[in-house]
Amino acid sequence: MVLTILFILKIILFIKMTGIQYNQAIIFTVSALFALFAFTLIYFSRNKKKQSIAFSFYNIMSAIMFADAVYYHYFNNLPSLIMLKQLGSVAQVGDSVRAVINPLHLLFLVDIPFLCVYSSKKKKKIKKSAKVYEKKIRIGIPSLLALTLAIVITVLSVGGYGTVLGRQELFTYHAKDFVSLFKSEDAKGEGEFTEEDLAHLRKRAMVDNGKLTGIGKGKNLLVIQVEGLQNFVINEYYDGQEVTPNLNSFIKDNSSIYFDRYYQLLGRGNTSDAEFVSNNSLYPSMEDPTYTQYQDITFCGLPWILRDNGYTSWVLHGYKPEFWNRSAAYPNQGFERFISEENYNVGEVIALGLNDKDFFKQSLPYLKEMEKPFHAFMITLSSHTPFTMPEKYHVIKLRPEHKDTMFGNYLQAIHYTDEAIGEFIEDLKKEGLYDDTVIAIYGDHFALSSMDEANEKIMTDYLGYQYDYDSMMNIPLIIHVPGEEINETVSKVSCQLDFLPTILNIMGVKNEKGVMFGKDILNTEDSFVAQQTYMLKGSFIDNEKVFVMSRDGVYKHSRAYYLDTREPVDLEKCKENYNRAIEEINKSNYVLRQGGRFSLSHLSGKDSTKLVAHAGGKIRGLTYTNSRESLDKSYKKGLRLLEVDFIWTTDNKLVCLHSWDGFVNKFFNVPVKQYSYDEFANFKMIHGWQQLTPDILAEWMEKHPDAYIVTDIKGDNVEGLRILKEEYPHIQDRIIPQIYHMEEYEPIANMGYKNIIYTLYLSSKVSDEEILEFARENELFAITMPEKRAEGTLPNLLKKEGILTYTHTINDKKTKKKLEQNGVYGFYTDELRQ
Repeated sequence: MVLTILFILKIILFIKMTGIQYNQAIIFTVSALFALFAFTLIYFSRNKKKQSIAFSFYNIMSAIMFADAVYYHYFNNLPSLIMLKQLGSVAQVGDSVRAVINPLHLLFLVDIPFLCVYSSKKKKKIKKSAKVYEKKIRIGIPSLLALTLAIVITVLSVGGYGTVLGRQELFTYHAKDFVSLFKSEDAKGEGEFTEEDLAHLRKRAMVDNGKLTGIGKGKNLLVIQVEGLQNFVINEYYDGQEVTPNLNSFIKDNSSIYFDRYYQLLGRGNTSDAEFVSNNSLYPSMEDPTYTQYQDITFCGLPWILRDNGYTSWVLHGYKPEFWNRSAAYPNQGFERFISEENYNVGEVIALGLNDKDFFKQSLPYLKEMEKPFHAFMITLSSHTPFTMPEKYHVIKLRPEHKDTMFGNYLQAIHYTDEAIGEFIEDLKKEGLYDDTVIAIYGDHFALSSMDEANEKIMTDYLGYQYDYDSMMNIPLIIHVPGEEINETVSKVSCQLDFLPTILNIMGVKNEKGVMFGKDILNTEDSFVAQQTYMLKGSFIDNEKVFVMSRDGVYKHSRAYYLDTREPVDLEKCKENYNRAIEEINKSNYVLRQGGRFSLSHLSGKDSTKLVAHAGGKIRGLTYTNSRESLDKSYKKGLRLLEVDFIWTTDNKLVCLHSWDGFVNKFFNVPVKQYSYDEFANFKMIHGWQQLTPDILAEWMEKHPDAYIVTDIKGDNVEGLRILKEEYPHIQDRIIPQIYHMEEYEPIANMGYKNIIYTLYLSSKVSDEEILEFARENELFAITMPEKRAEGTLPNLLKKEGILTYTHTINDKKTKKKLEQNGVYGFYTDELRQ
């Protein structure tokens, strides 16, 4: 009894320590049933060593929970059994692993020595009593528990919880993982951790002696992140005019290293993600800006590492402290002080805020104030798009065709910033800071998008070759170590992910606590950059080629070309690195993410997501009403996902109506034609019902905080969702967009929509294989399909991948049951109840 109670308490602790946020009751129930079955099977048996067996089981499972919790804390995922075989090696990784063990982890083990005494006494008591249970108890109770457990798991699996159990429930996960050991390599689960993975982690988490190791040891570190600094302007002469003379001079200095094939690596946070990736060597979030999604999480990045080695770490930026959520995120990033717009005398504003020259001049007193050695992180502003420099700073004489273009304006802006950097370097020399400070300068992200036709044409003409993703995302990195004869141009492909391990090597500092997904550029031949923003997830750049994953998510539709010749590359040569790119990002996400695949946090379990009220739901025998009253009725029936139709008015606004044909006459008794927004809003709907506009819908949602709207936008879907995001940001997280074509996913995901449904009624020619590949590579809430397609093999194929499927429009229970048996999870319906 004691072991059983303590084990169940550990299950509760395990649920807490492994970050299970949803379905806790389900997971606890299944784990508790497993535990009860095991202990009753042991204690009700006739085995004379039952106490030893029970205590051994308890100890083994406690050790597994301990290992799971420690590993989860490190990777945000449960380990594979392969990982358990390597626990001895893990312990040798050093402080980087020991740092993740906290006192709560030890609760899984701390009671075991004390229970040795209890177990010894219990054995004697059992032996003395020699109690033998009746057969109906000895066999019946364990059998009943086993049957109950089997029924519960079956029901949950049919109900769509199989993936949840397989990934989070202690016994189910490890049973599934154990089975995976005997499958082929391709079938192994996400939690796999091999000796090769361990060696890879050790290499990334520790800096060994190598090229230039420790040459900056003990010196100050000044990192300057330059807004919109692209690599093509470096050493560039525009009609004989040097665009960045100060940076060029800095690169030519004997103490400088220049990385000319260095690439941006962003998520949804642009400049802030450039900071996050550079300082933490982790891929950024693709759900929200990382500083927002993980503002309360403490990552062991550059500021913390240097502080642990006696540095003072400040960040300086001449803009609003709340922008990109910096003021909330910086403390957990490790910065001791944030010098923001509020601390500067903002005179002349260029671009977003304080101009770069004033920023650098006013920052000098703060640098002098910092206790040595210091780490200062500075972020510039003036070269921010759209590069609107005052006329007096237009130094570059532009050709007529480049005047008033983004390209021409950018040259003026970056020349100004270059001048500001040059003056700042001279000021550092005058103040006696230059000779004892390592200076790193890099660009945060591109300035001129290759996806903009005007930019692409101008840049292609100017450069003399196709302006593509590799040119767009190429930013410079310059590292200057005073007094060192190290001048070199490093042309290995690398990215912001690699900044942290590279600068730590130079500074002679080890990362003893965190995980780094980048490489020390100076001491590696592994040149590889996995992209997931602008280029679709799975895209990559290596030393030879660029692979651009197709926008429709289908591998065979992708393209690849050689970096040097720009000639096309056979896609088969890209498959290995394509898989590596996805794997790299997924592993980093284990560290970042706290939740699962879904973010419908207001719903009480996934049962609430099984039915979707079609066009608001049926009312008084009528469908497609999209009325307020239909929403009210569906809500009272227990539905929390409510589909609403949107259509464009003559003045390019959205209203809630299925179409302008028979429906406008049917529901409003007006002639069939397209109307303006005001005309629609002033119509009198039949039965005194209230028609929906986005304003009325937003008001309804505010009164129903656990309701979610599934959009069905006729016409320009992407533009419609952009309008909803901009005009109703307070409800964006409860808007579930439907996309009709694969290429709509990325622009809509980039807007910050978290739950996206791919509906197939306009994709009848897209194969099951293409849909599966698209679903694997992108985070979807679900895939919706017509009834005829739901009768095929696709639902079960998607179910095996852990992807929900919906069918439309189903109104009878018999059809619903038949489709559920075919793997369909949920249904759009006019009249079924939750």
